[in-house]
Formats: sequence, C-alpha cells, structure tokens
Amino acid sequence: MSEVQTLINAVSQKIHALETAQALYSRQLSPDFNTFDYITTDELGLSRILAALLDPQGSHAQQETFLRLFIEHCLPDMYKAPEWQIFLDNVDKTEVFVEQVTSRSNSLRRMDIYLQCRVGENSYGVCIENKPYAVDQFEQLRDYAEELKKRSHKAWHLIYLNESNEGPSKYSIDMSELEALKKEKQYSHLRFSDLIVWLKACKVECHNHSVSEFITQLIKFIQKQFMGIEDMSEDNAVLDIIKKNAATIDASIKVSNTVDRMKKELIAKLKIDLLAKCKKTDYELDVTYLGEGRRYEQIRFIIPGYDMGWVCFEFDNANFDHPILGIKFISAEEAKSCPYTEKMKTILNTVLADKKVNSSPQWPAYYYFYPQDWKGSSEAWLMIDKGTMADKILEEMDSVFDVLKCLTQ
Repeated sequence: MSEVQTLINAVSQKIHALETAQALYSRQLSPDFNTFDYITTDELGLSRILAALLDPQGSHAQQETFLRLFIEHCLPDMYKAPEWQIFLDNVDKTEVFVEQVTSRSNSLRRMDIYLQCRVGENSYGVCIENKPYAVDQFEQLRDYAEELKKRSHKAWHLIYLNESNEGPSKYSIDMSELEALKKEKQYSHLRFSDLIVWLKACKVECHNHSVSEFITQLIKFIQKQFMGIEDMSEDNAVLDIIKKNAATIDASIKVSNTVDRMKKELIAKLKIDLLAKCKKTDYELDVTYLGEGRRYEQIRFIIPGYDMGWVCFEFDNANFDHPILGIKFISAEEAKSCPYTEKMKTILNTVLADKKVNSSPQWPAYYYFYPQDWKGSSEAWLMIDKGTMADKILEEMDSVFDVLKCLTQ
C-alpha cells in the first residue's frame, strides 16, 4: 500500500473515532453549541462585536488591553512606527465608533469601525472596512482613504478585513492608489483568520471568565465561518497524523498538491452538467468565466441582445469559495440607469422569503448561496460529484431570472 493511501486510511479512522467519542459524550461536551448561533453575525453585527472588544471604555472592563494587543499582533507596521508612538502611549484615550459617517469628504458613506484618539493638539485615526460577506462597492475604499486624509490626523491607517488572500478589488480603489498607501504604511489587509492570534492573546490577558468565554466562542465562530474548521479537535488530530514522520509529511504534501487540481476537475464537471441540464431558451447560459479559481469567477444567465446586466452566480473569494447569486450589472452606472433597479431587491425579497437579500451599487439584489464554505467543507464538492449542484444552481438562477423577466415585461 502506498504512503498516500496509508495516510488517507489513518486520517479516516481517526475522524471516525473522534465522531464516535463525540456521540458518546455529547451531553458533557456539547460540541455543536456556540453562542454565536444566537447572535446577529452579519456585517454590522460583527462590526459591533469587534468594536466592543477594541473599545478601552467597553463593558468588558479590560480597559485598553484588547486594543493594544490588536495593534501589536495585527498591525505590526503601526506598532513599530515612530509616528504612532504617542498614540500607543495614550491608547487608553481612544474612542471607538460603529457606522461613522464620512462627513469631511461629503461621500456620506459609513465607516464600519472608526477609532479616534486625541492627544493634545494631535489626533490619530483608524478605519476598519469590515467585509465578511459583502462585495466591494464602487470606490468605497478610495473614499475612506480620502475621508481620513481630510480629518487632518497626525497619522492614520486604513484596514481592509475579509477572509480572502486578496485585498480590495480595483472597483473599490485604484491599484496604484492602494500601492501608494502600502508604501506609506497607511494600509493593512487583515483576514478574519489573522484575528485568532490576537483573540488568543486577549484570552491570556483577560481577567474576567465571562469575557474570556465570549472570546473563546468568537474564535470558534471565526474558525467555522471563515476557515471551514468545524471542530478543532478533529483538525488537531489530523495534524498529528500528517506530522508523524517524514513519510506522512511527504504523503500529505502529495495529497495537498492534488486538491486544487481535483477542485478544477470538479468545476469542469459542473460546467458540463450545467450546459447539459439547462433547457431554457429565453436566456443564454455562459460558463466561460469559470474554471481557474480566480476571485469573482462567475456563471451568467444572459438575456439575448442585452449585455449590461445578467443573473449571476459568482465566487466572492478566490479558489471557488463563498458564492453569491443575484442580479449584477457591468457597472454601478448601468445599474443606476436601469429603471427597475430600485424594485429588484424588494421583489426578490418577497419571492425568496427564505433568503436574506442584500444590495450594492453593482448588485441591485443578491444573496449568499448555500453552501457558502467551498474552501474548508466537502459538501459543495460532493454535490458536484453527485450531479446535484448543477440542479441547485440552475433552479435558483431560474427563480432570480423570473424576477428579472417579470420586471422587464
């Protein structure tokens, strides 16, 4: 038997043993219980949670500890920069705001989390753009940078928080402007998984059991929601097996190297299934923008003769992860000029009562397609293998297309 097969067998046996143990001791362990299943964890909800932890005057009563640890672990450029040292010495004076309006630049956007500290005649500002699920809005990050400039801070910093390896799109900020911010050390890209180290450090420094337990639950939520880790004990057990010796390490690398290829082959199968099962004649199914695993790859339902907007199934993250489904236009300007844009979200909300329909300048109506986690979970890939994913995508795209057709008739 090859080392690869031996490794796969060992991992399968270990996972089965853990599942058996969890079933036996579920009443004592409650492995599936998490406080965050009962808390609003949309974009605004997560912003409020993070802002509360970062606030030196927050009800956690740990004063500036969590904020100082955040800067130390997540913002090393700021932590070491001379221009930020006065701020760091007075970090306890920081005020934290949620949904702060960009009044200076007159763009009238809302900064998800805004930190401001005044020390004498000087002020310092940090804006956190929280993107757990939503797509980028037109020139959104550019407007936030402009707002921070116009607030005349002695030093300021812009943070883009999501779970993708990629930062903001050029739709949100021109890449040359982003590079300039990086060069001046005024920009950081953070992933939700990057917050784990900070949160663990907060637990170590925390003097209150209830707050510490809340942080533990937040860590578990991030691991499950953004990293695809349902159970750390399972993850750690697998890690122990693959690190056992040189042979298992070599075998695990070989397995890892084939996963991306396997996903691309399954995506190729999905495209074939979609084309074979699509029977509609009043739209064209376009799968040419799907297959490489780049961010924003998509499947389109195109109305013949109209190429400014379409029903779209799109991966918001690279490597075929976090899909969204809805009505997308080629630009925010085209969406604005369409006479039906304002009605799209309302009608889609009514038709799809079980979905939470959102909107953005380029997407008048969209929702998060289930399953969401294509990176860490096998559910979506097993559905493709069985041939059921194509049915689900076509059925849901049909429903959205019917809304679009109803509006335009």
